[in-house]
Amino acid sequence: MGGCFSSPSADAGASSANKAANKAASAGGHASREGSAVKSKVPDFGLGEVWEVIKLLGTGGEGETWLCREKETGREVAIKLVRRPIPKSITQIIQREIRILADLGDGHLNIVHAEEVVLTRSHIGLVMEYVRGGNMVGFVTRQRETRDQRGGLCLDEDECNYYFRQLIWAVQFCHENHVAHRDLKLDNTLLDGHDPPRLKLCDFGFAKGWGANSNMDTMRIGTPEYMGPELISGRSGYDGKKVDVWASGVLLFVLLLGMFPFEMEDENYVNTAGLYSIWIQQIRTSWQENPHNAGGVSRLSPECRDLLDRMFDVNQDSRISIEAIVKHPWFSRPLPPRYTNALAQLQKEQAGITARFAVSNFRSKERDLQLQQLLDRATQPPAPGEGITRVMLARTRDQLASLPPIDTAINTITEGGGAGGGTNGGAGGEHSGAPSRSASQSQL
Repeated sequence: MGGCFSSPSADAGASSANKAANKAASAGGHASREGSAVKSKVPDFGLGEVWEVIKLLGTGGEGETWLCREKETGREVAIKLVRRPIPKSITQIIQREIRILADLGDGHLNIVHAEEVVLTRSHIGLVMEYVRGGNMVGFVTRQRETRDQRGGLCLDEDECNYYFRQLIWAVQFCHENHVAHRDLKLDNTLLDGHDPPRLKLCDFGFAKGWGANSNMDTMRIGTPEYMGPELISGRSGYDGKKVDVWASGVLLFVLLLGMFPFEMEDENYVNTAGLYSIWIQQIRTSWQENPHNAGGVSRLSPECRDLLDRMFDVNQDSRISIEAIVKHPWFSRPLPPRYTNALAQLQKEQAGITARFAVSNFRSKERDLQLQQLLDRATQPPAPGEGITRVMLARTRDQLASLPPIDTAINTITEGGGAGGGTNGGAGGEHSGAPSRSASQSQL
């Protein structure tokens, strides 16, 4: 049940520079292009007891995401809805994905927050925070239209750095909790209503956890232009963390230049020849030497090019890690006060969430059992007189705020031996398993 969806954005043309936005617009991200997919008649979905259904935000392979308003509070949420009965064969896959998003989103401000799962007579729904600004596809598309004002860059390096830091913080949090996202891309990053906007990572349909190490099987999964060479080749397995590093590099490149560093020649996403064309480019030509990148490379600072060099290392063993990215000079470059102040405020708020969440101990077998029972019911037609059923996935941000003060929480962590980096204690190992195929348009 992917965490986000997007509606198709306007066609910006057929040039190489337009492919990144055009392809991204066809995949996932809830809350993009508000109003572009409004239906003439808004259905109820059996949600009427609790929520007012307002409008369609986007569609995906498994269902639709709708903007809804909670009647009691007036608060807006995004609800991903899938018609019941759902196939029994996918209940475990859906459960793993929901648990990953719930556990991670509850502990980090740069990850979409999942609140609950609801079951009505006609649908099962995942209730998430509503991210008002939509995904970054439209944002980058609009920026590309005025790139001449920034020396040919879609985003100048300061603004790009502001968003890239938040992406890496979110990915770092995932890895600390033993989860690889495996489908990082422009359309799986959302922008909220802050000024400047904060970035939110979404759609964990392809996410996978690990136990002792992050080595994963040879399944080709994701979006071709964001796949690392080891993922495309699928010969000897891959490191899930390093796959996320490569994809983060592609995302950084797209934010800066509005195009992919390695383009697929065949537009058929499920065509093996198209994947092979990207793989050949990756292993035979560096991103800087790729002919269609020549004009863009010269516009980047030496520090930025160095970081991209390290992220696009075709050898996953020597490819830069997320931890090393955070220490790289370009990552920590001085930024204008507008971005510095915004990041400082974000980190201050995140410190409170981290400390309180670390001692909240909300994840429980009871919640997982309730979720499993709800999904089992969703595989069956509704019983006579069946009403709406709700299962809370995680503490809401208001509930976290009511926990002990930050100083008290930090003292509790210290007395208990430390937070261990990730607030979830590496529990992502529970989430290993095949992800939802519909989370991305491209996979083999």
